[in-house]
Amino acid sequence: MNKLLFLLLCWFPTLLFSQVYPHNKPEKPLQTLSIAEVNAVFDDANKIYKSRDLNKLIDQVSAVLNGAVLIAQDDIILTQRSAGYNKMNVKRSDKRNTDTTCFELASVSKQFTATCILQLIAREKLFLEDQLTDFFPNLPYPNITIRHLLTHTSGLPEFFHFDPKWYQYNGLLKNRDVVKALEVHRPKIVFKPGDRFSYTNTNYMLLAAIVEKVSGQSFEEYLKKNIFIPAGMRHSFCVTQLSQKRQEESIASGHKKKDVPLAIEFDDGTMGEKGIYSTVRDLFAWKKAYFNEGRILPKEWVFAASHPENQLNDGNYPSELYGYGFRLEENPSFGRLVYHGGLWHGFQHLYLYYPEKNVFMVFLSNYCNGAHRGKSSEILKILCGV
Repeated sequence: MNKLLFLLLCWFPTLLFSQVYPHNKPEKPLQTLSIAEVNAVFDDANKIYKSRDLNKLIDQVSAVLNGAVLIAQDDIILTQRSAGYNKMNVKRSDKRNTDTTCFELASVSKQFTATCILQLIAREKLFLEDQLTDFFPNLPYPNITIRHLLTHTSGLPEFFHFDPKWYQYNGLLKNRDVVKALEVHRPKIVFKPGDRFSYTNTNYMLLAAIVEKVSGQSFEEYLKKNIFIPAGMRHSFCVTQLSQKRQEESIASGHKKKDVPLAIEFDDGTMGEKGIYSTVRDLFAWKKAYFNEGRILPKEWVFAASHPENQLNDGNYPSELYGYGFRLEENPSFGRLVYHGGLWHGFQHLYLYYPEKNVFMVFLSNYCNGAHRGKSSEILKILCGV
């Protein structure tokens, strides 16, 4: 062993021990450790450093977050916090957010809608190239396929921008109300199907309606039987079940202003593009069942859902990559990230999975104050850096 290597082997473990105490301290004198044993000391100390840095960062986030956060790697929870209240104007201990508080998932719901469709495709109940008009023949939109809806390349207009006078409804707006409005008022498509990518909630609202048509079940029933129960999502439900769940679940209200909970509005009632309530714990159970355990979909469909599928008619991909229910990023530092945000009526979320290092993180917030904005990159640097 040359002199430099000997000095390094002697000095670095001593330095590490002076800064952080490894969980598995070697019994032999430091100077007699092999390179493999020194590497083990480094790895152990590195985990402790990373844990300290991660918890320090999450402490900072939790100081301004009103919601819940969970970070995991290799299906082990590294840290988990809850902060604030499910209604910020009622600051009682029984109203605190917890890891079982249910949040309206907003667009994080889209991955579940896509999964329902992919399950039906895997069972050959429908196909990617089936057309929207196969299910709703009165819609004036030929040549729009299931694939177009899944990948936001349909060209359909955004139904949240429709005139409220188009609807005749009592209580919450339903998917069937929007389908009827499309049939009656026939708004024009924005572009030819497949020509562009345009993230549009109409696509996923219609996909949920197709699930009902093909399965013969309500969307709520299908989700419970085929998603929530198999994944072990014990606290998850749909917005249409909100009133019956209030007695048994801790349910968060959205906030745009600190102490002003937002009431449920008529357009909260549609599902597929949003409309699912869940918890950080349930989403962690879902991640494991979906990505790692293969209990929800055949692996080839999980692969397709989490890789770019929004190729356009000209053969190119748009700058915004999308799979089936997931946004995708080719990050210059980390590679492929699978994620989705959610923003709706005072809720602001992030769901992110980093396949290469099996890192998972979810931030659920019922106060739109940007508490977790930009934190995912900092977390990945801590967990996946040297």
